[in-house]
Amino acid sequence: AIIDIMLPRLDGLSLIKELRRHNPNIPVIILSAKRSLDDVVTGLEIGSDDYLTKPFAFAELIARIQALARRSSGLPETTHLTVANLTMDLRTREVKRSGRLIGLQPREFALLEYLMRNAGRVVSKTMIMEHVWDYNFDPQTNVVETRISRLRDKIDRDFEKKLIHTVRGAGYILKETP
Repeated sequence: AIIDIMLPRLDGLSLIKELRRHNPNIPVIILSAKRSLDDVVTGLEIGSDDYLTKPFAFAELIARIQALARRSSGLPETTHLTVANLTMDLRTREVKRSGRLIGLQPREFALLEYLMRNAGRVVSKTMIMEHVWDYNFDPQTNVVETRISRLRDKIDRDFEKKLIHTVRGAGYILKETP
């Protein structure tokens, strides 16, 4: 919820208290022209997750909403990912296919995790570079193809049903084929 605490007929702080009483997990951002330290502290103590003073850049509001959404999805943090007979334990960093342990290098693990979190969706080389390597895509590099090849060798080689597929001109997809 995004709440201006200086509402015309309602006290925004009371509204936040009421929201918290009914749904304590709902993310709340206060927008306010009040910018004193006391006002900010009161807003946060009453139950707001963030406090943004006016005027503000719209891009900043969007960034704060996205950050809050990441932190408060309301869902418990998942510790296991499963696609077909491939499982990944994020706590122990173990990967198994049909119960057989597969040893992966840290970057291979990160790449497989990204593919598993996006199972059934095509992910481009650019997306992989940005999410797994944390930098912008360089069209001259073949690092993604190399890592995908190594991952296929470890994940798919000994199995009839392949999970890692190339979508020509688009990227890669992790899915079980019928």
